[in-house]
Amino acid sequence: YRANLFGDISAITQGNRMSVVATLLERRDWHERLLNGSDYPLPGVVPLIPLQALVDWKLLDAAAVDVLRRLRDINVLLYDFVLKRGLQKDGQGFAKPVFETAPFFIRSA
Repeated sequence: YRANLFGDISAITQGNRMSVVATLLERRDWHERLLNGSDYPLPGVVPLIPLQALVDWKLLDAAAVDVLRRLRDINVLLYDFVLKRGLQKDGQGFAKPVFETAPFFIRSA
């Protein structure tokens, strides 16, 4: 399965799915199998991603909320990327390779 089993993190910040975020951040052994995805256009639908809830779950720094809201108004894809890069559990975010997906898609071609 290691050559074929991967998962994307596209929808994890949606209000009905954020309970999995802490586990995904903590399980560093899964990070090599995770791929960033945007789930566009859903990140631009404001009620779907409650930033304050991520702060309440202690997964997002409250200082980032205003910047993220402004970024969402300008560039939804960049907002989604910056939001996911900013997620942390006990100071630990996603490993960089989660966001470096080009090798996966080149390999799969």
